[in-house]
Amino acid sequence: RWMIILFWTVLLLFTIVRTKIVHYSSLCWFPLTYLAALSMERLWRGEARAPMWLRVSLGGIGTLVALIFMAAPFLGMHIDVIKPLVADPFGRANLDAEVAWTGVEALAGIWMAVVLFLGHRYFARGDLKRGLPVVFGGTAIFVSLALFFFINNIEGYSQRAAIDFFKACARSSDEGRPVYTITRDYKSYAQLFYARTLPPADPRAHNEEWLFHGPIDRPVYLSAKITGEESVKAIGTFTELNRKNGFIFYRRDP
Repeated sequence: RWMIILFWTVLLLFTIVRTKIVHYSSLCWFPLTYLAALSMERLWRGEARAPMWLRVSLGGIGTLVALIFMAAPFLGMHIDVIKPLVADPFGRANLDAEVAWTGVEALAGIWMAVVLFLGHRYFARGDLKRGLPVVFGGTAIFVSLALFFFINNIEGYSQRAAIDFFKACARSSDEGRPVYTITRDYKSYAQLFYARTLPPADPRAHNEEWLFHGPIDRPVYLSAKITGEESVKAIGTFTELNRKNGFIFYRRDP
């Protein structure tokens, strides 16, 4: 009962209020997972039966996911088919990235389809003690396969150009030429990790206005989306280096 109260309190509260605090709203997952585990236990013990709507929704959503993961690699091989469908200039430019798809990635979707088929057979026979481990264990393996086959390619579209830029900044620092790295009009931690940025000794380096117009002691490298090009031009102190896959890279010298 307390878990149900907690779930609805958090869900309704953060549906009503305007301030969206992820750490608080994610509290919904605690009672939700507890109630889900409780339902699974009742099914396992034979104290309850899985309703038809649950089986249909599980099969429908699972089939949709399997089809998406089977189709995605082949769509990636023919990316020009997708580009006209993307209205956002940044998203469309992301698709210009050179990402290698082989078709083997579809194995993740095929695996999911097999898991759903076996799970459906066991559920249809009422054999939940075999069906539940197949579905949950198979889904866990599917997640691992999806991460293995897809995560690197997705990163290739979404931010590899920016990461390569920040890695180049890191090499400059390693060679004894320290730099400042920042982003403009989008938030990211990539420059802190891949550029191996250390806390600057000069407290002014935390001031964006100083990095833009102040008497800096080292070069400032800036990454921006193509949608923020005019914003960077308005600063007036940065020189464009190059642009790639939806990102534009700039430098400001001391």
